[in-house]
Amino acid sequence: MATVRLTQAAKSFGPVEVLKGVDLDIADGEFVVFVGPSGCGKSTLLRSIAGLETLTSGSIAIDGRVVDDVPPSERGIAMVFQSYALYPHMSVAENMGFALKLAGRPKAEVAEAVAAAAKTLDIEHLLGRRPKELSGGQRQRVAIGRAIVRQPKVFLFDEPLSNLDAALRVRMRYEFAGLHQTLGTTMIYVTHDQVEAMTLADRIVVLNGGVIEQVGTPDALYNTPDTLFVAGFIGAPTMNLLSATVTGPGTVRLAGGQQIETASAALPVGATVTLGVRPEQVRLGGGDNALTGAVRMIESLGSAHHVHLAVEGIADPLVASFAERPAGEALTVSVPREALLVFDAEGRAIRQGSQP
Repeated sequence: MATVRLTQAAKSFGPVEVLKGVDLDIADGEFVVFVGPSGCGKSTLLRSIAGLETLTSGSIAIDGRVVDDVPPSERGIAMVFQSYALYPHMSVAENMGFALKLAGRPKAEVAEAVAAAAKTLDIEHLLGRRPKELSGGQRQRVAIGRAIVRQPKVFLFDEPLSNLDAALRVRMRYEFAGLHQTLGTTMIYVTHDQVEAMTLADRIVVLNGGVIEQVGTPDALYNTPDTLFVAGFIGAPTMNLLSATVTGPGTVRLAGGQQIETASAALPVGATVTLGVRPEQVRLGGGDNALTGAVRMIESLGSAHHVHLAVEGIADPLVASFAERPAGEALTVSVPREALLVFDAEGRAIRQGSQP
């Protein structure tokens, strides 16, 4: 196991800055997920840790050792890619033990390491097969097993589930979580899927435009996002974001003229803010901060019903999630003041009790 430290890590491809001075500390044995939209720099950051990309400036340390000039094979890492990259002419056992064989390890040691990894991944019955005889999920397990036998200090996963169907991705997420619990090794995982990030991570690193927007536990990012970007990116359905103007102490006005009370500290009258509220925190029926809208669509998922309401003065539909499917072509809902998050004109969160 090992710590990973990034210090002002920057990477440019010609005039394009992909990473812009990233600082990050990853604890020994931690499962950290890099998440963000395409082009945010998450894969480049992972490849830089692996040594497959050279930083333009800054530094990377693994287990307290600066590895900027250390080749990938000597960094104590093992990487699992989106493509399985298995040798088609080799058996599963040969694929898993190939790196150890190249390193000149004794046959008995290689066989023991392969058997132990296969047992961990429940693929002992597949050791004699070739990759073409395996399903997608089985091939991914073999690729993970190939990494496990090397006993790395840090595992790096680059969107390893992207090639799998939806049902298999759910099962493999469960298996990744179990694998981390069994091995206790530091793991860094890249995905564009925020559901994967929320279900797997000890901490999530949200990247946007080559910088870190926020680092925190899944609960912290979901409940207390630092920025509008994080608020809109984390969560499915995403957080409702409503433009408003401050009208007085703790009160704002939406574009449609509705007055809304918040729990935030007073802001200068006339200031532009954005209100955020999760769909499941919107309540059916009147009350404080009541809003009425026409039902445009209902997404019924069995255990939840996501209702899209067209509310006067709100650009995007207001989404409310209910356990029961509501009836009617129009609904009145209320938004508890304590459920509202407030963001300033720069998109930074204004915490309750903070001063303007």
